[in-house]
Amino acid sequence: MGPILIVDDEFGIVEAMRDLLSDEGYRTAIALNGKEALERMAEERPCMVLLDYMMPVMNGPALLEAMERSPLLRDIPVVMMSASPPDYWKDLRCAAFLPKPFSLDDLLVVVKRFAQGAILQ
Repeated sequence: MGPILIVDDEFGIVEAMRDLLSDEGYRTAIALNGKEALERMAEERPCMVLLDYMMPVMNGPALLEAMERSPLLRDIPVVMMSASPPDYWKDLRCAAFLPKPFSLDDLLVVVKRFAQGAILQ
């Protein structure tokens, strides 16, 4: 199984999530926008995507739409992360939603639910 792909333009958030998930034994990959995420997914198919809503170059909804159009990517669970109000994301088809700011415990609960196969051991 592939890694957990973390897609967020705030590098500090990406680093903290990557470190936490690595400490828990998960493999991770990172991308700082949706375009970069598609490039990563072409290299290795992730087992799940943690996706920020607002990013430059290609935002979360645009990436989600591109994934839904792809037979190879449409079944990957996507967890949308955002500080935006629910009106922005309520109609998006994603596996789950994590409102920012979220606790690290909340992140781990969601990852354990969707990231089968990403454990290193």
